[in-house]
Amino acid sequence: NNDIMFSIGTPTHYSEKINKLAQNKESFFGKIYLIKDNNGKLEYSVFSEGHRNPQGITHIKGKIFSTEHGPEGGDELNIIKKNNNYGWPLVSLGNRYGGKSYKKKSAGLISPIYSFVPAIAPSSLNVCPKNLKSYYKDFTCLLGLTLKEMSVMIYLLDKDDKLISIKKIFIEKRLRHFGVDKKAKLYTKGNNFYFSADNDGLYKAEFKNFK
Repeated sequence: NNDIMFSIGTPTHYSEKINKLAQNKESFFGKIYLIKDNNGKLEYSVFSEGHRNPQGITHIKGKIFSTEHGPEGGDELNIIKKNNNYGWPLVSLGNRYGGKSYKKKSAGLISPIYSFVPAIAPSSLNVCPKNLKSYYKDFTCLLGLTLKEMSVMIYLLDKDDKLISIKKIFIEKRLRHFGVDKKAKLYTKGNNFYFSADNDGLYKAEFKNFK
């Protein structure tokens, strides 16, 4: 509706003390927030916690999806649900920088739909353009960008939200943001969509010649 969601990551590679703020209910760090307009007064609340660095977030078919940077490996694709705890830094499929691994799973902490090992450094996440969504009409189609992988990513999920396919389209540039409309959905003109690359510019792209 008119609500706004935003994320605040946990700003460190090495400090265990700062990492643990993601599990501290008194800290702003490592949370996804919801802002609501209550008769002209803005109110915010924690929607989910236990995040390391979520950078991509989108809403489709009544569900919220997010991509998140892990530590050394362990980048994640998640379904974000209210009051869930996604485990950072208690669990991760990545490793500490230059050190040992984390605990892989723990009761009460939510595991990702998918964990990327090695890391891809995901940035933006959004819905697929109409022609691509129509081509994959039997699936939930998500479109992502990556920094380290330098690719446009197509994620396909089945009706049970199981990730069944990842397609990488290599661009050779660190891809950062999608062009979006006023509702933060992918901005399209015809079948064209737009994205930015670090230290470069804005690109126009189109999926065509489907086989």
